Amino acid sequence: MSNATATILLIEDVSTVQFFIRNALSSLPRPYNLVTAGSIAEAHERMAEHCVDLLIVDIGLPDGDGIDFLCEAAVLQPQASAIIVTATPTTENRARAEQLGVVQVLSKPIQVTKLCSTICNLLGWSDHASADGSNFRATLSGLTPLDIVQLKCMSGASSILEFTNNRRSGRVYFEKGNVAHALLHLEDGTKKSGYDAFAEISAWKNGRVSEVQDAEPYPRSIETNWQSLVLEVAQKADELHGQAA
Repeated sequence: MSNATATILLIEDVSTVQFFIRNALSSLPRPYNLVTAGSIAEAHERMAEHCVDLLIVDIGLPDGDGIDFLCEAAVLQPQASAIIVTATPTTENRARAEQLGVVQVLSKPIQVTKLCSTICNLLGWSDHASADGSNFRATLSGLTPLDIVQLKCMSGASSILEFTNNRRSGRVYFEKGNVAHALLHLEDGTKKSGYDAFAEISAWKNGRVSEVQDAEPYPRSIETNWQSLVLEVAQKADELHGQAA
């Protein structure tokens, strides 16, 4: 990015963690503007007031999941980069999330040097900038429904996400970190469920996502573990793209 002051939005509900990160950021080599929020609702207010360059998001927030919020942020401010912080990571989950190329995952307790170096890389402040003074930045503009599904599975969640895309809407049901069911409402009023519904929702390139709190019971229509399911859907999408090319 340019030499303009970067705006960092920290979404964290624990005051001691907020205080720690605020102090840690004082080690950054360039000017920045730190904005804080203790909930997703407050984060929406802050994003309406500021153009955000970087989000630092806790997974567990009082009014929802920080991972789910990232998809909304991708629609609201796709130019932003993101860091997820969590108290319950695993080596495998961290590696898979970093492979997405969109977000970075840091575990609590947070290491100051790791946090600052990650921020510098995401904002293009690293020492390895290209000759024109810029370098690659992974932003939320690349966050797809399949990315959100992977992040949700990595968190071990049991929840329901509703995706909307133009006039279509669909739900993906998670049980203990695996996709258990998917339901897609088509424009002609009919429905599609199971693997085919999940594959179609995963292929959407834009839209919105929200978490469903009170939902009716649903059948388990998908038994494949989430890693195999995501890989299969991604490979199928690549094959269809190759045939259309």
